[in-house]
Amino acid sequence: MKKIYVKLVAISAVVLMSSFANAVSFDSWHTAERFNTAGITTKILPPNSNHFCYLSRVEVEETDTGNEEASCNVVRQGTVWILEARLGRSSDADVKCAAYCFNN
Repeated sequence: MKKIYVKLVAISAVVLMSSFANAVSFDSWHTAERFNTAGITTKILPPNSNHFCYLSRVEVEETDTGNEEASCNVVRQGTVWILEARLGRSSDADVKCAAYCFNN
């Protein structure tokens, strides 16, 4: 009888704790690209109040001189996430960026 009681308490605790867990689920995948010209390409992602976004891919091509720079960023700006594809001085460089967003 004592073993059954302990099992019931353990099962009840697991069920109770799982009801308070916040589910996180995949929401979307986004890309931003910039080719051959200096500047920033931005893409507005979902709201940061109920989403979490992170950088998932960076592809850089043709940064073959000392002053060519390329980068990708995911930043919180105001109420949304922003994906940035950035090229510094560029003659022929390319940058491709991607981000995943999840509901939380």
